[in-house]
Amino acid sequence: MTLPANIRVNIGAPFPSIVKGAGIVSVAKVNGIWTVGLNFAGLAKNAAIVDPANTYVLVWNAVTGVFALVLASAIAASKVTKILNGVGAFASPYAALPGDDVLIVKQAAGAPFTVTVDWSLRSKSLRIVDGKGDAAANNITITPSAGQTQLAVVNYSYVIDGNGGSITLTPLPDATGAY
Repeated sequence: MTLPANIRVNIGAPFPSIVKGAGIVSVAKVNGIWTVGLNFAGLAKNAAIVDPANTYVLVWNAVTGVFALVLASAIAASKVTKILNGVGAFASPYAALPGDDVLIVKQAAGAPFTVTVDWSLRSKSLRIVDGKGDAAANNITITPSAGQTQLAVVNYSYVIDGNGGSITLTPLPDATGAY
């Protein structure tokens, strides 16, 4: 005897009884609900990338919503460079952003220029360059936030006063200034 074609059978087919995560993947079951996630605690922390030519980093583009793998060497080589032309957001005094890497001062009008830096917000070096070649006449002053050190002196403003001059300042590990 054959069953009619319109009979339906419901069978309880549970999620597999053995589920394991590996590497950074974690699996947990609480009150019958399975959660698959990432466990970063198991990852080793390295101060440097041993082989940047063969090491990839997972990145996410917030605009497109796309994940991608990027070579670590490409990330290290990319720099945020801004031309400070003295207009709008790039006028003096310019407050260096934590993501700025290189600031090229090319103010159109011959006038001094000031860059302010809050070293407590920075984790990477900042290079400031006289891009117009007139710093002898129109000095470029780099001023830290109040109470911070620059070149081992509290509240010290460094002045670029030579044509084509530049300086690269590196934040102190304790975020109190730069050298």
